[in-house]
Amino acid sequence: MVDASIIQILVVLGLPYAIQGVRAFFAKPPPPSPLQRLNQKQQRSSSTPSKPNRWNQLMLLLLGLTTLHHLYHVALYNPPNIFRTLSLPADCPNFILHQSWKERAALDPTFMVKYPDTMRERFKAMENRLFYEVYGQDAFLHCDHCTERTDFVLYLIPEAMASYVAMAAVLGIATTQTSHLNKYRTWGSAALVVLAVLEYGTYQKGAEVASLSSLIKHEGWMIGFRGAHLLRHGSMAMMAIVVMGLLHRSAKQQENGTGPRDEIEILNDLCAAQEAMIARQRAMQLARAASLRDPLLRKHFVDYWKKREVEHSLLTADSEYKEARDMALSRIDVEGIMQEANNYIEHVIKAGERMPDSQEADTASSSSSAAANDTAAPTTTTKASFAGSVPRKE
Repeated sequence: MVDASIIQILVVLGLPYAIQGVRAFFAKPPPPSPLQRLNQKQQRSSSTPSKPNRWNQLMLLLLGLTTLHHLYHVALYNPPNIFRTLSLPADCPNFILHQSWKERAALDPTFMVKYPDTMRERFKAMENRLFYEVYGQDAFLHCDHCTERTDFVLYLIPEAMASYVAMAAVLGIATTQTSHLNKYRTWGSAALVVLAVLEYGTYQKGAEVASLSSLIKHEGWMIGFRGAHLLRHGSMAMMAIVVMGLLHRSAKQQENGTGPRDEIEILNDLCAAQEAMIARQRAMQLARAASLRDPLLRKHFVDYWKKREVEHSLLTADSEYKEARDMALSRIDVEGIMQEANNYIEHVIKAGERMPDSQEADTASSSSSAAANDTAAPTTTTKASFAGSVPRKE
């Protein structure tokens, strides 16, 4: 039986995750980005429906087969039990068990293959019958070194661990291609750990049964091998169904364009936004160059920026603006930020990432001075021509 201290530890460890899950469930989803809205409009306008992802189809098929496998073990799997086959209670007298055993063996030739005669001799001790009922026929027959209850539990652990490893592998494969389902791996792993602890608790509950009469009083439900078998496969079937629902909902959201974006979509949006920024900057540079070449546009350009300068001077002269600006700057440690930036620049220069050696530094300084000399004359000419082209106000 599971101890109260174990339950308290599980509650304490799982409470932060439960709170986080509840908050994430009631949290509002973020609004779609402009690119998502554009994609939604294009999908709605297109007449051809989007095809479901083949990976999602394969994962749904895998999860469906996993669910059917575990449901079979819950509903249809019937482990062999000699007492249930002979319709006898587990604490029946030895002579009744032996007589029924011989009569059934005479009628069914395969009976002795499934239930060998060596079991009948071992059933003379009621303790062996208790081990048989709690830990099953497989452990009772094939575990030669099992003499105590802990030996039977250790014999059954590898089969249970194989089921947990297989379920963890299925859970990991199903959440590989969909990035926003990665968080459910943690929840699934935690659920498998809790399930393993509960299964161990059923074995411990069976180990606490002192006699065969007390086991019959409990009717063998959720005790020992049978209870662990039902608990494990039933919980894993429910887990597979939940993962199927999450994967199906994610596929529907991706088809409708309303679901969360994965890494590829985010990178595509970033690339598109970066390209738009570069194109906008080039268009502004081209427009500025074209406006400065034409006299009329240059006049409008100068008038516009003069007007903006006057508006800015009026704004900076306002006392309320100064107070708000000073209050905003007082909340920001500008000197600390500048000091950190200077320290970072000095660290980069000392590390040699900017100027690896003195030769490259001399080359860079000579090229920069040459570039400055080349640009000085056009700048002066441009200023002179610009000053000559602008009409003066008398």
